[in-house]
Amino acid sequence: MQAVDWNASATLLERDDSGSDLHYHFRTVEKSTLGDLVRKVAAMSANDRARLVIDSGGGTINVGEIMALAQRDDLP
Repeated sequence: MQAVDWNASATLLERDDSGSDLHYHFRTVEKSTLGDLVRKVAAMSANDRARLVIDSGGGTINVGEIMALAQRDDLP
């Protein structure tokens, strides 16, 4: 299992459907640590989190990846 920097700066983004099929527009919802945002998204209903991604220094994390991170034993 690869180590995760839960204290890394991250941004929670919501997809705005005004973009095209290939290019989405996103709006910033919140900035916090990766661990905080993973916990926050995991606590939401599936419908509420469907349009969310987390942007971290390592790239964009989609909902499926967020939910997998939320299951890790080392999540603070």
